[in-house]
Amino acid sequence: MQPESILDIRTDNETILAARSRPVTRENQIHLAIVLVGSENAAEIEEGVAILEEIAKDTEHREDVRISVYYLALAHARLQNYDRSTKILDALLSVEPANLQASELRKVVQKKMKKEALLGLGLVGGAAALIGGIVIAGFALKK
Repeated sequence: MQPESILDIRTDNETILAARSRPVTRENQIHLAIVLVGSENAAEIEEGVAILEEIAKDTEHREDVRISVYYLALAHARLQNYDRSTKILDALLSVEPANLQASELRKVVQKKMKKEALLGLGLVGGAAALIGGIVIAGFALKK
C-alpha cells in the first residue's frame, strides 16, 4: 500500500453492519472503531473517534491504547482535521519514536496539509484576480 493511500481506506456497509453485530467486548469495540474510521460517512468516522477516545483513556491496556491512538490520528486525518491528527501523532511519536506506521502517517498528513494550503492560496489568488478583472472591466466600460 502506498503511504498516501492510507487516507483512502474504505469500509463497505456490510463490514460495518457485521462489526456492529458482534458481541460487545473490548476487542470487538476496537475492531468496530477501526471499521468506522474507514467509512465514507463523516458521522460514522466521528462515532469511531468517540470509541477510540474512550479506549485511549484506559492506560491499563498499553497495546490497545497505541492502536487506538494511531487510528484516532487516522480518523482525524480522514475528517481533514490535520492539525489534530498531527498533534496526536506527535504525542505517539514522542513515546514511540521508532513507530514507523505513525511516522509514515505523519508524513502523509503533513503532505496533505501543504497541498490543501497551496490549493487554498490558489483559490484565494484566483478569486482576487477574478474580482480585479471585473473591477478593471467595469472601469473600462464606464469610460
